[in-house]
Amino acid sequence: MRGLRHPNIVHMLDSFETDKEVVVVTDYAEGELFQILEDDGKLPEDQVQVIAAQLVSALYYLHSHRILHRDMKPQNILLAKGGGIKLCDFGFARAMSTNTMVLTSIKGTPLYMSPELVEERPYDHTADLWSVGCILYELAVGTPPFYTTSIFQLVSLILKDPVRWPPTISPCFKNFLQGLLTKDPRQRLSWPDLLHHPFIAGRVTILTEPAGPDLGTPFTSRLPPELQVLKDQQAHRLAPKGKRSRILRQACKRMAEEAKQKKHHNTGPALEQEDRTSKVASGTAPRPRLKATPQEPGLLTGILASEVKSSWAEWGAGEAPPAPRESWIAQDCERAFPELKPEVEGQRSLDAVDLENEEPDSDNEWQHLLETTEPVPVQLKAPLTLLCNPDFCQRIQSQLHEAGGQILKGVLEGASRILPALRVLSSLLSSCSDSLPLYSFCREAGLPGLLLSLLRRSQESTSIQQCWYGTFLRDLMAVIQAYFACTFNLERSQTGDSLQVFQEAANIFLDLLGKILAQPDDSEQTLRRDSLMCFTVLCEAMDGNSRTISKAFYSSLLTTQRAVLDGLLHGLTVPQLPFHTPPGAPQVSQPLREQSEDLPGAISLALAAICTPPVGLPDCWEAKEQVSRHLANQLTEDSNPLRSSLISGLEHPILCLHLLKVLYSCCHVSERLCCLLGQEPLALGSLLKLVQSKVKVVDWEESTEVTLYLLSLLVLRLQDLPSGMEKLGTEVAPVFTHSHVVSLVSAAACLLGQLGQQGVTLDLQPTEWMAAATHALSAPAEVRLTPPGGCGFYDGLLILLLQLLTQPGKGDLIRDVAGSEMWTVLWHRFAMALRLPGEASAPEEEPSLSSPQSPEPDWTLISPQGMAALLSLAVATFAQEPQLCLSHLSERGSILMSTLKHLLSPSFLHQLGQAPQGCEFLPVVVLSVCQLFCFPFALDVDADLLDGVLADLTASEVTAHLLQVCCHRLPLTQVELPISLLTRLALTDPTSLNQFVNTVAAFPRTTIPFLSVALLGDQPLLTSDLLSLLAHTIRVLSPSHLSFIQELLAGSDESYRPLRSLLGHPENSVRARTYGLLGHLLQHSMALRGALQSQAGLLNLLLLGLGDKDPAVRRSASFAVGNAAYQAGPLGPALAAAVPGMTQLLGDPQAGIRRNAVSALGNLGPEGLGEELLHCQVPQRLLEMACGDPQPNVKEAALVALRSLRQEPCIHQVLVSLGASEKLALLSLGNQLLPHSSPRPASAKHCRKLIHLLRPSHST
Repeated sequence: MRGLRHPNIVHMLDSFETDKEVVVVTDYAEGELFQILEDDGKLPEDQVQVIAAQLVSALYYLHSHRILHRDMKPQNILLAKGGGIKLCDFGFARAMSTNTMVLTSIKGTPLYMSPELVEERPYDHTADLWSVGCILYELAVGTPPFYTTSIFQLVSLILKDPVRWPPTISPCFKNFLQGLLTKDPRQRLSWPDLLHHPFIAGRVTILTEPAGPDLGTPFTSRLPPELQVLKDQQAHRLAPKGKRSRILRQACKRMAEEAKQKKHHNTGPALEQEDRTSKVASGTAPRPRLKATPQEPGLLTGILASEVKSSWAEWGAGEAPPAPRESWIAQDCERAFPELKPEVEGQRSLDAVDLENEEPDSDNEWQHLLETTEPVPVQLKAPLTLLCNPDFCQRIQSQLHEAGGQILKGVLEGASRILPALRVLSSLLSSCSDSLPLYSFCREAGLPGLLLSLLRRSQESTSIQQCWYGTFLRDLMAVIQAYFACTFNLERSQTGDSLQVFQEAANIFLDLLGKILAQPDDSEQTLRRDSLMCFTVLCEAMDGNSRTISKAFYSSLLTTQRAVLDGLLHGLTVPQLPFHTPPGAPQVSQPLREQSEDLPGAISLALAAICTPPVGLPDCWEAKEQVSRHLANQLTEDSNPLRSSLISGLEHPILCLHLLKVLYSCCHVSERLCCLLGQEPLALGSLLKLVQSKVKVVDWEESTEVTLYLLSLLVLRLQDLPSGMEKLGTEVAPVFTHSHVVSLVSAAACLLGQLGQQGVTLDLQPTEWMAAATHALSAPAEVRLTPPGGCGFYDGLLILLLQLLTQPGKGDLIRDVAGSEMWTVLWHRFAMALRLPGEASAPEEEPSLSSPQSPEPDWTLISPQGMAALLSLAVATFAQEPQLCLSHLSERGSILMSTLKHLLSPSFLHQLGQAPQGCEFLPVVVLSVCQLFCFPFALDVDADLLDGVLADLTASEVTAHLLQVCCHRLPLTQVELPISLLTRLALTDPTSLNQFVNTVAAFPRTTIPFLSVALLGDQPLLTSDLLSLLAHTIRVLSPSHLSFIQELLAGSDESYRPLRSLLGHPENSVRARTYGLLGHLLQHSMALRGALQSQAGLLNLLLLGLGDKDPAVRRSASFAVGNAAYQAGPLGPALAAAVPGMTQLLGDPQAGIRRNAVSALGNLGPEGLGEELLHCQVPQRLLEMACGDPQPNVKEAALVALRSLRQEPCIHQVLVSLGASEKLALLSLGNQLLPHSSPRPASAKHCRKLIHLLRPSHST
């Protein structure tokens, strides 16, 4: 504390100790920021902006010194003189060492805890940034972003619920908070991008200090790759093994124990609890504080009786707005226990919690936290105490039966009895997250059957005219809606027969909804609105279920439940008020307008719910497409007023977003509708106004996003751009380059990319679009809608970047991009979308030959099409800058290398093949990766660098993966490049060669048929590479690995048809490598020698190569015949036919061919072919070559051959008669006359030995 010097951090002036305490002297503060919230409720946005900049300044200072605050909340922010703020209370702060990357001990206040904290996952400095987001939200709105009176609900809200955004918040501020309140800490807005966000850019105070001791990499900088690996390892090692937050486990355990021991009375410690609501629009009223008493007499009776008492005034005066459902339980408790009075003294607050110990095991910490945060008893205990209480279950059932009957008869007493029960039920269903006891309670209480029965009978009752009847129906619908939202209705969380009950209840509700919507247009609108809101929740539950369940539900809307869909379409075409007030017409009062717009808003929301495919839930897409197709057919009918109604509603502030979603979904399945919209000036004009922000809508940000995607879809589907649409590029470009909202940048890029493909010229400055792309890739992504064609969130941006960089004459720009921050961020974002397995998991898992199953990529971020675009962009970039590719691939811990290797793994390729459009783009992905891996082999590379790249590829078994992808994933026409890369790896690296052979041995049923087909295909380069690979395998490895090569050449019927075909191939290179392969194989394979003897015509094909016009073929053929002649055995006599051809090759201009021919003739001597050799004058020719060939290696080979042939008596005599000794003696003398400094030729030894052998004493 003494070392912290920052204008926005409280300064510690002095400290001293007394007998009992430590006293700290700090700056004097005018008060706490919390007091402003208590007094004013909330602040204007400009004031919040000032506070935000100061908070960020303070945190930047702390994080740059590797200090975490860990208890950011309004109570710890002091008001300084002059209006500034100072951060205080560093009791939980932690300075982290250079080797500590994450923490696990739980510190802080639950309202401001990040998701990773409440789940007890390892966390870092981004947990402080989440807390800042919560504080700023509370300052602007009046309540924290996540608040409830139940600790169960609070944890659930933090982990699962989206933030509710008030319409008054500016887009810039909203985007800033969205970044800070991103649940995934890896995508949370953090340093250094946080400093550049438009909301605080230029307002942050950054102090420059003299250099001090090295504290390690500050949190305000990006981690280098090696530290990121260390961080991932620590997070993996310290991650909890359980799946449920310990705060909930402890609470559930304690509540269950107390429920068993105390059926009617409960005791608990006193606690101060703020009674806030999670509704956004609240905030200015003083927040009451409740203090629990030691006794809870008559819990059930108290709850229901207090509800009866508090509801009389409301029912007597007519229908009144309901209390916020989130706080009903708290209100019930307050009414049930009059002794609960507002009390200040003796409160226990979260500030009193002492969590100073740093041990990872924090059970005691959580236990203490639970004791000090225990709310009013019924608030925390109701979800378990009530559900486990059979009396409560029976009471609810009887209330619904008896009071329901009274209500249907119009008796007010029935309403006074049933309404409290409905409200408690609604709150219980909404607050309890434990599916098993909740569903058991529902079954015992007869839910949802009793509720739906009440709703059905209420529609047949004559009591609907009663003034309190609307309240009853509204509360009844709220309970049904809460039931449909329960997690036990989802297949992944089903309990017993809950799914069957859910489906039956949904069908009954649809029957009732159809009848409600069929009522006259001037009838009660509130019930229709509430029932449609309930229907929307039901659709959301169906979307999260399996394909079978969702398909049955949505299909019924087109068949048995057609009345629901017809009612929705009818309601949309008969609005209660015109969407636009005609000129000169009297203005309708705002309250009346809002009330009358509730029903059209609910109708449009319901229509959007039944046809909009939810992001990340593809099981329901097919069923929703059927509904969208039906709506599209209605919209394309000339006589149907539906299309004009939808188009006229595009500029309506409330209906706009939902109608845009309906049109977008319908255009996806109907090209005719796209054409009609393209010909509709009013529709295009409205869409253009939305892009230009000339239409005031409730949710401008999302409406603009859908508009941009709808326009992209129209451009994609229309063959010719409608008149005026070519100007769209000018309107959309500023959205792309200047918007701070990532979803809008992405949607604008998608539209610009489509326009670019249509030939529209885009006027984008490189500095602007690179900055926009960097921002879009760095900031958190909020995917709310699937882009056109099932693309990913970033696909449009990647396609646009590919267009911008592959234009002619962009070489300098490519170099700028390749060295920019955008390039680095791009690959990190791609790795995150792939959910790339971290290096940290390696020590925990046993190695395996096959690739372990990796997490499913996030196709909502980057689809297969986007991956193909990114890899094409990489190939184009590195083609201009190949050295840059090499540096990326050879860098230790390279994100590029890790990503490319992962893209070839069998587990990823399986996932890619299962993804929408995955099979279409899989070849592009594989071939692009192979192209990138080929760069190091195409460059003049330092040997050490190349060895490092090869070691990395070998360690990941890339060779094996290449063979597997060729066998299973690629058509034969596209395997040429992967096999070329595989061959290069195997020829260069012995380990890679072993991986190839081991893969063939492990999977012979797939690899051998593939290799056979590839060898005999019509791709000469592919066949040549495989022949080189097989020949190298024979040359390097032991004969035990060669059986599969023999099998490939012999064929399944051992007729050697594959070998015959290859020997007769029209391509010279194929024939040459086939002969070379035979030459190596004949050194080891007796089966092949036997085949040359027994298979008709096979030997003739071998000998035919000796006379081939191509020198490479002649050389390989002579090599093969020479190896066949070596220890030929039974094959020897048949090789007599080779002598004339070999003799002919002795005069070949190429020394290598002459040498092979000489060696082959030498091998034929011991096989009893003396006469054939003499007939062709072989001894004379060899003697001439030994004495006069210009190439020393040919001379040496000739001498060796003569030594072999002289063993035949007849040849020995011929050599003597030719004066071989004298000629060789002259040759030997010439060797002796060479200068002493010159090395003696290797042939000299053979020459002396042959002279000795030709003496008379050796003639016998």
